[in-house]
Amino acid sequence: MVGSLHFIMPYIKDGGSDKRMRLFAQFLGEELKRPVEVVNRTGAVVGHTAIAQAKPDGNTIGMISGEIGMMHWHPNLTPLTFRDYTALAVPFVEASAIIVRQDAPWKTLAEFLQTARERWIKGSGSPEFGVWKFSLMRLLHVAGIDFTRIHWTPTISGEEGIAKLIAGEVEVAPVPMVEAPELIFAKKIRPLVTMDSIRHPLFPDVPTVKEAIGIDLLVTHWRGVVGPRGLAPATAAKLIEACRNISRNPDFAAACRERGFSIGWFLGEDFFRFMEQEDEEYGRVLRPYLAAFPPVSEVH
Repeated sequence: MVGSLHFIMPYIKDGGSDKRMRLFAQFLGEELKRPVEVVNRTGAVVGHTAIAQAKPDGNTIGMISGEIGMMHWHPNLTPLTFRDYTALAVPFVEASAIIVRQDAPWKTLAEFLQTARERWIKGSGSPEFGVWKFSLMRLLHVAGIDFTRIHWTPTISGEEGIAKLIAGEVEVAPVPMVEAPELIFAKKIRPLVTMDSIRHPLFPDVPTVKEAIGIDLLVTHWRGVVGPRGLAPATAAKLIEACRNISRNPDFAAACRERGFSIGWFLGEDFFRFMEQEDEEYGRVLRPYLAAFPPVSEVH
């Protein structure tokens, strides 16, 4: 391996995923003593495909997300699954939140859910077949509300969903609070709840779903580092060891805390087994959903 290590990023530059992985790439380069060049190939399908199709020569890795367990269930998106990659590490796991405009009529999650019982809700923040829409569907489902009562505006990022929320085009963006902390602190948008098991340290006043309505609900979105399938075992082992060292590096943990990034590590085989289990869980939910509601065009 010579020259830069190319790191493919399937999402927009300066977006939440991009910011996290550029920080990770900085530490990875220091561990490997090799420059790491982050290349944005925007679009979940586009970027995930670019990683899978790269030569397994150790010169290209990239980020995949939890959407890899969702997209292949859709008949018109991609046949790619977690098996098309060499699992290296998951540095980041982030919980969804229910975010509304500051001037929205709902002050609590219970009030928001009552409206969802009465009429359709307009949401945005991910592709039509993306994890943030799925988080809103799960919330409605566990609350006993028809989870199809969502008018969804597809986007390629959570930040774009927040922009549509502020513009008044939608009513809710079920994305992580750290996608737009400045807007929360400026009181332009307001999170009703976090879909985590604990409150976020940057937003201690925002309750969990259990605290708000008494129902346990955990909806998280991971961002993982992979190589293409067929990466030489020795090369994979070297990259996994570098990731393990980063997971133990207090400077990386401190940098993540400063930025509000939540860390949740899986390494190597543990990462692969985690994706395998999640894929099965998505299938149980999405197969009957797709049977009842045939898919439409996607924005990926």
